[in-house]
Amino acid sequence: MSRLKHTVYAEALLQHHRDLFRPHLAAVGLSEEVLVRPDAKIPLSQYNALLEVAAERGDTFLGLRLGLGLLGEPFKGSLMGGIGHLVRSAADVRTLLECASRYIVVHAQANDLSWRLQGGCLEVSYRLTDPSVLHRRQDAEFAIGTLFMRLREYTGGKYAPLRVEFEHPQPADISLHTHVFQCPLKFGQPANLIAWPGEMLDEPLVTADLRLFQALLPGLEEERRRRLADTDLTTRIGLVIEANLASGRVGLDQVATELCMSKRTLQRRLQELDLEFVELVEEIRQALAIELVRQSTRSLTEIAQQLGYNEASSFTRAFRRWTGLSPREFRQQGASSTS
Repeated sequence: MSRLKHTVYAEALLQHHRDLFRPHLAAVGLSEEVLVRPDAKIPLSQYNALLEVAAERGDTFLGLRLGLGLLGEPFKGSLMGGIGHLVRSAADVRTLLECASRYIVVHAQANDLSWRLQGGCLEVSYRLTDPSVLHRRQDAEFAIGTLFMRLREYTGGKYAPLRVEFEHPQPADISLHTHVFQCPLKFGQPANLIAWPGEMLDEPLVTADLRLFQALLPGLEEERRRRLADTDLTTRIGLVIEANLASGRVGLDQVATELCMSKRTLQRRLQELDLEFVELVEEIRQALAIELVRQSTRSLTEIAQQLGYNEASSFTRAFRRWTGLSPREFRQQGASSTS
């Protein structure tokens, strides 16, 4: 569940494709600063909304084309900043995946990358863990497209994928997916996944650079600790807010007391994280509402009460504002997509 305003670093992606994204920034509440500052930190929800809006208005394959490097001039550096340089310089695929899963938080919070050997296959999975981000096709296809291209490039094109899976429903047109991956495709799956032959795991990288790899590790480890510390504090704040939604005791004073800190200290820490307390409460309520309606069997009235709504109609209006659907419509839509 989302308990903070998760963020992603722009890195070079938006800067390199500034002409593509510039017309859509205002629609998602972003300024042009994100196009000129690779170190710009963007709310994850707005970043994903930007990808979705740009795709809706122009190219439904946008995320996949970005991941495959099919748009604009080839980029000679790393679109993923330091983590991109680190994994490229790793000794082998195993080290690449271990580093990618460990340091992905440096690039983006609420992103999870994992891998396992299963039945002789190397399965690499990616997912967003923030349930409040409802539309995520472009992000998923960007991630899987990037994994496909980088693993092919770094192993000299020696391996081909065995299958590719996506969480989102199958789009009307999957011609590009079929042409690129040339393996079985599945949609509406539990995770976004690309499977390779198991022997690929210990394949040396043709781009390995041990000295660069060792030089990059300390800085990324420090940044990882900082990002996780931010997450830990906001998770603690979020747990307190969530536990008190039903009673309505979610004011700044009450939360600070339960965290054993002064109101002024809590305000300062939130300011350091660029968080507004009222917005954080709203985001937690929204994420919890979406999770409960989607996954629990509790009645909508019970859910409304747990979230601190005295009237079901108030909950329905808020939920429609967040998702465009009533809670009942949202639950029915989820049930039909899994049947």
